[in-house]
Amino acid sequence: MLKWFTRQRYANGIEKTYGEIVRQARRPEFVINFHVADNIDGRFDLLCLHMCLVIKRLKSKPELTRQYCQDLFDFMFLDMDQSLREMGVGDLSVGKRVKEMGKAFLGRLQVYESVIELKDAKLQEALVRNVYRGNADFLEYAERLASYARQIDKKLGDTPIKAIMEGEFVLQ
Repeated sequence: MLKWFTRQRYANGIEKTYGEIVRQARRPEFVINFHVADNIDGRFDLLCLHMCLVIKRLKSKPELTRQYCQDLFDFMFLDMDQSLREMGVGDLSVGKRVKEMGKAFLGRLQVYESVIELKDAKLQEALVRNVYRGNADFLEYAERLASYARQIDKKLGDTPIKAIMEGEFVLQ
């Protein structure tokens, strides 16, 4: 029964896809060039941004990807659970923290999906609010990050769904 909740359940490219998302989200350029905080919140926000972009692409073919998207989401939060435990968060707090992170992710997914293709500043505003914690001093960096996100979104749009689902793609 416990194997159901382990990574062994995910053999269909999920681990490779998630690995590419994490690899891209952890690139040092986000701290250096985009001034994203080098802490758990900053890393979580970058992971969310990249996950949202990948899920947005996958959702363009829901008949093929519905379960895969759910499995990718589950895998991410299994990883979040494990990471929190490794950081020393107590067992009684982990579930609550993961639930909060899940709500935060779903909120970001909804917002990013709705504004990524708009030519206005709504994506930039969402990034200031989420990534830069509402600090308007980071508006220039949020604008750059929005431009980057749109480039990745376009690249993913040109990437075959099958390649993403098999983890055979590179975000940059």
